[in-house]
Amino acid sequence: MQRSAFLTMTAFSFLSLIQTGCGESRQPAPPNIRLGETACIECGMIVSDNRFGTATVIEGDRGSDAMIFDDFNCQLAFEAKHPDLQIIARWSRDYETLEWLDTSEAWFVNSSKIFTPMASHLAAFKDRADAEMVADDLDGVVQDFNACGTSISREP
Repeated sequence: MQRSAFLTMTAFSFLSLIQTGCGESRQPAPPNIRLGETACIECGMIVSDNRFGTATVIEGDRGSDAMIFDDFNCQLAFEAKHPDLQIIARWSRDYETLEWLDTSEAWFVNSSKIFTPMASHLAAFKDRADAEMVADDLDGVVQDFNACGTSISREP
């Protein structure tokens, strides 16, 4: 009986390791934004333009938790107010395709001709070439997300 219990526990432990990917963590999936219903966690406005919806996924008390924003200004302001957050991932929408992008891999166009909900004037793109074409058309500048935080207003 003891041997059987030991084998069962060993098998269970082995299967648990396989199921968790041997401790490798995966980036959480992008959140679901319901246009016209989901509110920005920073300013409280309803997310109404899919081109500018963003998300910061944090480690919450019960696992990952997505903070949804209507504009990059709100996202950056929220993160600045909460430096203690453990950020797991950031998501942005591609300005043209509306596909979710890993923000760390996205390219951004900063142009006063891009009218965003909270005046960040930023639009995300998957490909740098696409961002450069839009930047040329709109007299904008192409930058990565780290540069965006130093070039836009923190207050909407």
